[in-house]
Amino acid sequence: MTETYRIRSIETWAQARDDYLSGMSAETVCRRHDLGLSAFRRRARKADLSIYDDVGLDDQVETAALRFVQALEHGKATEARRWRRLWLELREASEALDAELFPGKSRYEIAAMIAADDALYDDPEEEDALRLPPLSRKVHHCALEKIPAPLSPPSEGP
Repeated sequence: MTETYRIRSIETWAQARDDYLSGMSAETVCRRHDLGLSAFRRRARKADLSIYDDVGLDDQVETAALRFVQALEHGKATEARRWRRLWLELREASEALDAELFPGKSRYEIAAMIAADDALYDDPEEEDALRLPPLSRKVHHCALEKIPAPLSPPSEGP
């Protein structure tokens, strides 16, 4: 018996996109919203390429790291290997961009400069209104424990 063609609302597709960008796997998103996996992927490729315009490189790095951990937890070695490769490539691109924008500065100096700059312009009310939930809040805490911690600043020798 063949399944009938299903039409989903724009709101359903938008929620599915948001769930996917928050760190859920495509399979989980499709089960949650009763979408076909191939339709979801086709729509992401063709219609929604612009949805990634506002996703910064740091968010891409974090998402790839989370997907890597999720694939490991589900025993999907090949998928985990692909996510790890993407994560490392994105992290390298992020570091190259930092080196280009802030020549001669370490990642720790850059982070301190950005934090100091952000503190000058902080408006707590506006920040709360604009803040999106971090990707890590939508992932089980066990997954977060498996993401390697960022490098700590080099310690001074004896």
